[in-house]
Amino acid sequence: MRRLLALAGFGLIAGLLATAALAATVGVTSVVTAGTTLSVAGGTPPTFNVTLNGADQTANYTLPVVVVDSRGGTLGWNLTVTSTTFTDGSAGTGHSFGASASTITGVAASCGASSTCLLPTNNVANTNLGLPGASGAPVKYFNASSAAGAGRGTVNVDATVAVVIPANVFAGSFTSTVTVAISSGP
Repeated sequence: MRRLLALAGFGLIAGLLATAALAATVGVTSVVTAGTTLSVAGGTPPTFNVTLNGADQTANYTLPVVVVDSRGGTLGWNLTVTSTTFTDGSAGTGHSFGASASTITGVAASCGASSTCLLPTNNVANTNLGLPGASGAPVKYFNASSAAGAGRGTVNVDATVAVVIPANVFAGSFTSTVTVAISSGP
């Protein structure tokens, strides 16, 4: 019986070796073409609420943007931001916060949904960065270094913005328009 099992085992090994000898190797080539997209889009518009209490207060919100870089190279990109002053839109009397009420206190980046992005290596100082209000020129607040091709794919860039609400402001609904722009480069 042992002899039969040994012979059967030998036959199985010989059969496997014969099958392995019939294997073939096939080379597969894939051509990946760079896209042309370098874009930025805003996420869900942020809101915040404050109840006046007789003291200046600071409220925070997250400014969400989505960057898509499908160019497939080592070009890098820059984000700039500007904003209008918070106003309540009152005709003639126009109540507002100060022109320098908004400050970026930090920025975090993560890969977007369904994207295996290459996270950017930011080299812009973006803590305690005043958002220009009224007629202020845009300021750079985040970038993707071009050296390693960082920032490719879909990248969520979330800036935390602190807004100072003065104690002497009128109660009402205040709005500001924030504009984020993207440009190619380190």
